[in-house]
Amino acid sequence: MRNFLQGARGAVTARRGGLAVLALACSLLAAAPGGAVPLGNEQGTVPPQGDDPPLPSGEEVLHRVLARVTNPAMRLLAAQFRSVQHTEIEKLDEKGNVREREDRIYDVGPLGGGVYARLVERNGKSLSPTDLRDEQEREQRFLERSKTQTFGGGDSDRVPLDRELFDRYKGEVVGRESWNGRPAIVLHFWPRSNDLPIRRRQDYVLNKLTGKVWIDEQDWEIVKVDAHLSDRVRVMLGLIATLDRVDLDFEQMRMGEGMYLPLKLSARFDGRKLFTALHEQVEVRWTGQRPAVETTAAPASGPAPGSGAIKPRQ
Repeated sequence: MRNFLQGARGAVTARRGGLAVLALACSLLAAAPGGAVPLGNEQGTVPPQGDDPPLPSGEEVLHRVLARVTNPAMRLLAAQFRSVQHTEIEKLDEKGNVREREDRIYDVGPLGGGVYARLVERNGKSLSPTDLRDEQEREQRFLERSKTQTFGGGDSDRVPLDRELFDRYKGEVVGRESWNGRPAIVLHFWPRSNDLPIRRRQDYVLNKLTGKVWIDEQDWEIVKVDAHLSDRVRVMLGLIATLDRVDLDFEQMRMGEGMYLPLKLSARFDGRKLFTALHEQVEVRWTGQRPAVETTAAPASGPAPGSGAIKPRQ
């Protein structure tokens, strides 16, 4: 049961501070041959409204977004920055009152050719000897995996960017909106079927998600994801666990020309594990974005100061 809950939370808190959510958002853009809902009208576009230019076809959006998120250069670009990640996990009672809260501070930066979130503080205190040892082991495992994994590959805590994930969803271009003063394409997505495969813990949640994604029309970068469950999630016919509600909201900010970093992530889980009610919400914020120099594995330490942070650009 603990592993299932970790998997559900992992689907929205993967490394690069939301890469899993980006992977999920990208997946809605794909349509498997035969049986896919057309993106827009029969030509793959939505008729223009007023003086607005025609919306791009679903095929064009898919091509551009996938080309960006699977480009190793984008990963290297993100690895040139550091930030401080503040994660707050609250466990609620049946009335929505907080009965338990945990605060975590991570130092996010380049490591082993990727981006790693190093835990440096828990509930306002430095890591205990046990937590420090666990963090050092987690960091070493990350370095070992980074030697063999390709971009988008995944372990049990990550959602890979691959065709298998894309084919889980149907999607439709629904419009164009202004996001932070820039045009963004809006797409609606939903599960392709009620019988999708379960190959990892996160699949229980991923297979039931529906919602919208906003994509910057000039950079073709995902800037916002708003998703929720389309149906109740049951593990072992509900005998092990049930999730009645999962709400996800993820946003990125534009740091410069073509450069985006995570800004905030909110998640809410309601359900049951065995005979115990589950009500949990997670809030993640990233601050102090600044240029970074890659480091090697070392004992966890406090987050670098936020001075010199780069302000988001429109």
